[in-house]
Amino acid sequence: MPDLNRISEALTGAFGVRQVYGDPVERDGTLVIPAARVATGGGSGGGGGTEPGGHHAKAGDAEGGEAGPATEADAEADGEAGALGEGGGGGFGFGRRAEPAGALVVDDQGVRWVPAVDVNRIVLGGQIAFVLAAAVVAWAVTRRRRRR
Repeated sequence: MPDLNRISEALTGAFGVRQVYGDPVERDGTLVIPAARVATGGGSGGGGGTEPGGHHAKAGDAEGGEAGPATEADAEADGEAGALGEGGGGGFGFGRRAEPAGALVVDDQGVRWVPAVDVNRIVLGGQIAFVLAAAVVAWAVTRRRRRR
């Protein structure tokens, strides 16, 4: 069984404020503290099975052997009463995404927030606007030609 205290300590370090705020950088009397958006998600699975005498089919062994009897009646007919009663399951997933959000700038003028510019998002927005404009123009031209 895994050491839950060690896992808890590792997760505490992984999800601390250091994941959002970077190390401060000072230059010429100006302090810059970088910040990021961090999103984390996780999930787990489960499983189960049947008790002996249940109604689920046996799934065969790991070497690819034949499957067992499909029903309790089949098990009894084969002389394997109570042979059914297996199951399994499992699963775990985890993911994290981080992207720059901006920086806090501390200087003689005070503290201000300077957002990060996501050029990819700007380009994607321009492409979507272009495609929509082209679709509207094509629709208008087609409609005008039908009226003639």
